[in-house]
Amino acid sequence: MDSKQLQYFLTLNGCGSFRLAAEQCGVSQPGLSKQIMALESELGGPLFNRTGRRATLTPLGECFLPYARRAHRDLEQAREAIGELLRPDRGEICIAGLHSVNTYLLPSILAVFRERYPDTQLRLTSLGSERITKVLLDRLVDMAVLMGPIHSPELVSTPLYEEELVALLPGRHPLARRARVRLQEVAAYPQVVFREGYAMRTALIQHFRAIGVSIEVAVELNTLEAFKEMVRQGVGVAILPLCAVQNLNSDLAIARIEEPRLSRTVELVCRKDNYQVPVVAAFRQLVAEHLPAAFERWVRAGAESWLAERSALAG
Repeated sequence: MDSKQLQYFLTLNGCGSFRLAAEQCGVSQPGLSKQIMALESELGGPLFNRTGRRATLTPLGECFLPYARRAHRDLEQAREAIGELLRPDRGEICIAGLHSVNTYLLPSILAVFRERYPDTQLRLTSLGSERITKVLLDRLVDMAVLMGPIHSPELVSTPLYEEELVALLPGRHPLARRARVRLQEVAAYPQVVFREGYAMRTALIQHFRAIGVSIEVAVELNTLEAFKEMVRQGVGVAILPLCAVQNLNSDLAIARIEEPRLSRTVELVCRKDNYQVPVVAAFRQLVAEHLPAAFERWVRAGAESWLAERSALAG
């Protein structure tokens, strides 16, 4: 049984004539008759009385009629729903992203996407990379911007940019007078760190271990503004991505870390089963094209120029 047979059955019931039903369905009368006979064969008995000029329903046809109507209606609704899904200017996108990306970089891109596709709905949530990977695999979000690398056969990843990690220090801190510091020097102080589930925390522990020291955690947080306030109050120092330390007041300072230089890769990640859905693909393309440039503009206007000025003064 297929949708055409349902259509032929309902049309024939409506007009009562094989000839008229064939005209309305745009097929030959023999073709329509053949499909009705195939449907009757599948259901196990005749659906129409074929005596006289008018085709009328048999008891079996009367029994089948409400089910045919319901099935035909459901198929039409399914076609409409899928048609909406396949339009890039319709649908809903759920995005999970890093706090710094969601706060400073994605808003301008979301504005452009909404201008192009005003009938779409966008949902944005901020999480740590490890948590983001889980909700992406659990199908709770459609795509993510997170800290790589990502290793999963179910995901498609596109590197966007590499971002330097810098030290955030209180303005009166002994290291705040310098434009560059060694990781060993930063590690000597209590650290303000992300909570469990954040790839930045995992990476920081690994970096400290690589130079032979253990991390002394002063406090665990999950918001960037809280990081700045904790450092400002002297609770500890922090190592943060460059785009998260823009527009600082004079009571905070940043310094480049060397020996070794630290960085992270930011990636755009989708599931393989949905990244070609038109609305997802349209947003994915926009992010891939514009987020790296948005990052460059943001850091050059803020922390990069601040660091360059500090380096010149120090030099």
